[in-house]
Amino acid sequence: MSRFKNHNVWLAGAMLVLAGALLVTGCSRSPIGDTSATTEPVLLQRGSSTLAAASLVGELYADSVISAAEGGRLVLLDVVLDIPAGAVPNDTLFSISIPDLSKFYNDFGTSGLVFDKPVTVTMSYRDADLTGVDASSIRIGYFNEQSGQWEDMICTVDPVNMLVTAQLDHFSAYGLISDNPGGGN
Repeated sequence: MSRFKNHNVWLAGAMLVLAGALLVTGCSRSPIGDTSATTEPVLLQRGSSTLAAASLVGELYADSVISAAEGGRLVLLDVVLDIPAGAVPNDTLFSISIPDLSKFYNDFGTSGLVFDKPVTVTMSYRDADLTGVDASSIRIGYFNEQSGQWEDMICTVDPVNMLVTAQLDHFSAYGLISDNPGGGN
């Protein structure tokens, strides 16, 4: 009889430990649960006036061959690339693509291009919808395709003129990001 009693006590203790472990780990990452605790940055969205224009335009694209000896500038909407002389060894095609005008997301090309001298990118957030956005958290982010995460760039922010500037050592996808105050996407 005491053998069954000890077995039942042990079984009840194991059930309590298992239930506690499920409560702590099993429910904390529920896909339908509350996700407001996320700290992942979000892309800034453009305001409604820009979105109305976006419905007429679609994707925006600009390119130019930049002289290796002289450098140059490429501008598209609210994005400026300043390429210094000597950034690339040969005259090179540079491009800016804004695939979705509703978001501050840009593809710079030629993708994967690495520079001998940093290229300066300046992005304006004058047309951003800043509803619920902490403007002090706005920065340029690089999208790391391997991790699937935005990585912060070292930036200079001019809040008066609503400009963010960073130095790039390679081309890829970049965007204006901010902290996620509401936890949504």
